[in-house]
Amino acid sequence: MPYALSPGIQWNLAWQGALMAGAGAAVLTAVPIVSLGCCLWMLGSGALSVALYQRRVPGAVITPGTGMKLGALAGVFGFVIHAVVSTLSFVAFRSSSDFRRALQEQMDKQLANSPDPKAQEIMRQMFEWINTPQGMATFMVLLLVVLAVMFLIFTAAGGALGASMFGKRREFR
Repeated sequence: MPYALSPGIQWNLAWQGALMAGAGAAVLTAVPIVSLGCCLWMLGSGALSVALYQRRVPGAVITPGTGMKLGALAGVFGFVIHAVVSTLSFVAFRSSSDFRRALQEQMDKQLANSPDPKAQEIMRQMFEWINTPQGMATFMVLLLVVLAVMFLIFTAAGGALGASMFGKRREFR
């Protein structure tokens, strides 16, 4: 037998650490100035989920593949928490006139930076479409899809990194 085989992930013990790590990433990516490090928080969340799993299951052999799975689980939890909070705050914020004013200011800035009249017209049409209920819903769904992919990729990568840093190595005999 070339090396000690590790049993599968004990998901009943893994989900709690992944939930805590994912919630931490969700909170840190939602705070305005702190959110600038969102990719770092996601990587850290994946690594933290591995460390927490290693603490709960001390004899587990954590490979980078196992770490990716644990990190991805943290990413799922983090994304769901972040998506719920973002959607609720968006619904509350969109109903106010502040959102429309902020959207109009952003449109004016973008139009002022573009010297091409055709580009200005396309951007004007895009902002008008986004300002409709259907456009805003589509825009939000697209943002959530991109966010979900980011959470999964970065937390899985963080899990693989965490496995390399914190995981026990296979012992060759």
